[in-house]
Amino acid sequence: MSYRIAFEIAGHPVYWYGIMFALGILAGLWTGSRRAQLTSDVSSEQFLNSIPWVLIGTLMGARALFVITYWNDYFANQPWTEIFNYRNGGLVYFGGMICGIGCTLIYLLKNKIPVWSFFDIAAPSLALAHALGRVGCFINGCCYGRPTSLFLGVHYPEYHETHGVAVHPVQLYEAGLNLLLFAVLEYCFRHRKFRGQITAFYFIGYGVLRFIAELFRGDVPQVFLCFSQAQLIALAVELTGIALLVYLYHNTKRKA
Repeated sequence: MSYRIAFEIAGHPVYWYGIMFALGILAGLWTGSRRAQLTSDVSSEQFLNSIPWVLIGTLMGARALFVITYWNDYFANQPWTEIFNYRNGGLVYFGGMICGIGCTLIYLLKNKIPVWSFFDIAAPSLALAHALGRVGCFINGCCYGRPTSLFLGVHYPEYHETHGVAVHPVQLYEAGLNLLLFAVLEYCFRHRKFRGQITAFYFIGYGVLRFIAELFRGDVPQVFLCFSQAQLIALAVELTGIALLVYLYHNTKRKA
C-alpha cells in the first residue's frame, strides 16, 4: 500500500491528503462558529451557511491555478479528465484564497451580512485549516522542500520526485507557522479595535510566513528574478493587508 493511502474501503483507497483536508474544514467550521458567538454582527448559522460558497470557490480556484501553473509538467500529455483528479493533491492555496473570497463575497452581499465582521471571524480558522492541510501535503509528498543535509531532512521513496534525497519538511514548517498565526489571530480577535483588523492581520501575517516558507521549497520554479510565483503573490497579499489596515484604522477614527 502506498504511503499516501490511509486505508481502503471496499477496495477504494482513502488518501491522507483528503483526510487532512477534511479535518481542516471541520476544525475551521468548529472554531469559526464558536467565534461567531462572540459577536453580534454574524450568527453561527450565517457562518455555517457560507461553507458551500467557500468550498466551491476555494476548490475551483486552487485547482485552476495549479493546472495553469503546472500544465506542461502534469497535464499537457494527459487526458483532459486529469484536470479533475484531486486524489494525488494538486491545489494552489493562493488560487483558492482569491476565488474563495470572491464566492464568499457574493454570499455575504446577497444575504446582507457585514463583510469585515465575517472575514474577521473566518481568518483565524483559515490559518488553522491551512495548517492541517499542510500536514496532508507532507504525507502526500507534494509541495516538498529543497535538498538538505540537516538532521531535519526527510526521505521520500525512490520513486518520488526527490528520488530519496533528504529534503526540508517545508510543509511542516508552514504548518507550524500557520498554527502560530492562528494563535496570534485568535488572541487579537478578542481584543480587536475595529472591523477588518483581523482580516488585515491575516493578510500581513500569511504573506510574510508564505514568503519565508517558499525559500525552502524545492518544487516551484522562479518566475521573476529569484522569486517564485507564490512569493510574488505573497508580497502582494502582504501589501494589501498593510494598506487595508491603514485604511480601516483611519476610517474608524474619522467615524469616531
